[in-house]
Formats: sequence, C-alpha cells, structure tokens
Amino acid sequence: MIFDLSRERLTARKFLHEMAEQNWPVQVTGASKREDLDPRHKEVVVTDRMRTATVALVLVTPMSGVSRNVNEEIKFAKRANLNVVGVLVAGSTAHTNLPEGLHRSRVVGWDWGALKKELMPKRDI
Repeated sequence: MIFDLSRERLTARKFLHEMAEQNWPVQVTGASKREDLDPRHKEVVVTDRMRTATVALVLVTPMSGVSRNVNEEIKFAKRANLNVVGVLVAGSTAHTNLPEGLHRSRVVGWDWGALKKELMPKRDI
C-alpha cells in the first residue's frame, strides 16, 4: 500500500481497518516500512520487497500527486511489475491530480465493491 507518509497516516489506518472488516483473502504489506534506508540502495531494497506482492494499492489524496514518496514508490512498483491501483480518499475526486505513473482508468472511489473488482478480478475458467 502506497500513501503519503507525511500527511495521510490516519487516513491509511482507517482504510486498513475498514479493509480488514471486508474479510478478503488479501494481505497488506508495506515495502518501504518506516525505516532508514541508504538512499543509494533504497530503490533496490524497496523494489525487491515489492516483488512479493501482486498489486500496489495507492491511496490517492488531493496532495498525493506532489508527494515525493508516493511518486517514488509508484515508480518502484512499476519496476517490480505490479499492477498499480488507486483509491480516491480524503477529499480527492475524479479531477484530483494523480501521481505520476497512476493511470486514471485504474482509480476507483473508496467503494469496496469497485475496489474488490480491481483487486480480485474473476478469472476465466
């Protein structure tokens, strides 16, 4: 899960709490985990951790488009070949400036049904 560490911790906590109540067969991890990483090695370490996931879920806020860590982690997620999905939270709308690398067609509102379709698409049998 990718979100603006400096501004949206409480929103992320609320989102994760509500997501846990959905009882979906998903596990949420944090690849960058609030730890000090040598800037020269951060990209390699975080990208490597991201490779254990299948989706990078971006909490899109009105300020996430200008958040350095959000843009950086989306770049890392793309390098890890993750599907990048955004969720509009904290007052963001369909007109909110998106972070670089997040396509508008992969963004949904804070709607559990729409998000479930993005995270767990039905497979053809």
